[in-house]
Amino acid sequence: MSQTTMEATASHSAARWNWHPALPIECAPVFTLPPQPARAARWFFSVGFLGSYLLPYVALSLAVWFLAHPDVARSTHLEPGWILAIFVRNLALMLLIAGALHLYFHGYCRQGTTHRFEARDLGRDDPRFFRRDQVIDNMAWSCLSGVPLWTAFEVAFMWGYANGALPMVTWEDSPYWFVALFVLIPFWQTVHFYLIHKPLHWRLLYRTVHAIHHRNVVIGPWSGISMHPVEHALYFSSVLIHLVVPSHPVHVIFHLLFLVFGAVQSHSGFQDLLWRGRAVFALGDFFHQLHHRHFTCNYGADYVPLDRWFGSFHDGTAAAARRLSVGRITPAG
Repeated sequence: MSQTTMEATASHSAARWNWHPALPIECAPVFTLPPQPARAARWFFSVGFLGSYLLPYVALSLAVWFLAHPDVARSTHLEPGWILAIFVRNLALMLLIAGALHLYFHGYCRQGTTHRFEARDLGRDDPRFFRRDQVIDNMAWSCLSGVPLWTAFEVAFMWGYANGALPMVTWEDSPYWFVALFVLIPFWQTVHFYLIHKPLHWRLLYRTVHAIHHRNVVIGPWSGISMHPVEHALYFSSVLIHLVVPSHPVHVIFHLLFLVFGAVQSHSGFQDLLWRGRAVFALGDFFHQLHHRHFTCNYGADYVPLDRWFGSFHDGTAAAARRLSVGRITPAG
């Protein structure tokens, strides 16, 4: 299916959202001019960023490094044992985290449709997907392409660190830089994502590569890294920054976990995890949800306002839809 056809399909089916946040949506107030340090600080220390994206992935990366990572001494040679251990660990994490989110929100529907963006369900009996099932299709691309390529990048870096081939920093050498890297990586990832994502919408790359991900107009956790292998390679290449920036292996692990499970989380299809009616954990990203609905807007992420700077920002309003010549967003009633 061509991008134009998919755009028309998305625009004319389900014109209304089931739910959306207050409009217009805004980008993170980090790079605003003039600077707004108070707003930026509130955003940074919010549940939406610090509590739902930064600290959980720092904690997960430290747990992986200390509890589930092969001894660095084993990594000096590319041997099947430690490589397979990393692959099995990554596959297990993928099945556990993406599987749990899918079952909670889309399998057992424990939150119903509260704070769910799309009114439509995930695709079934749809010829676009492998076995005509969106979840099976997404799991196949994620596990058979995404996890192996994620593992390949991790293995290459662990081998490089073990052999002293990469610039490295330790907590003892520079504790401030060690901590700062965890904060800076999500912002670099946003810039890198925009730089590789916009070209993927060029006609040839879209048809041959990126269309696989965009079959998912309605998205779920398994849609996050459901991609063509070429797109996986481009997406994970964000970690190549560590070839020149002094880092620690745990930063590479964090970076890759953020890439994988940040996408799983943001593609959940729900804005928040609710507990007794209160939002306790941020999940979905309406900024990117608009991209899956309309295709030609919001190529980056809202941490760095590249779409605003380059004229492709959709804030969810009808005015933005007219300006970008995409389907009109009708607020939920």
